[in-house]
Amino acid sequence: MSVEYRIEYTIQRTVGDPEEQDFEDIGFGSSGGWADPDQAAYMLTSAIQTGGWETEHGMPDPDEVLAAIQRAREEDPR
Repeated sequence: MSVEYRIEYTIQRTVGDPEEQDFEDIGFGSSGGWADPDQAAYMLTSAIQTGGWETEHGMPDPDEVLAAIQRAREEDPR
């Protein structure tokens, strides 16, 4: 019997005043099925880094989210 592992996730970001810690869902997905949790985590990380998550109506496009993150890093490269 073969066992598979997957990680399901939701991506959220703050809305409004960052001090209040209100979040909205902006995407979701799954790592897919893999032979062990390490493989699932690797695929999850890859999907998030490349904008490979899913969206529903009203959620921002992953490319727009990644572009905004990049602009923020360039403005404040801590």
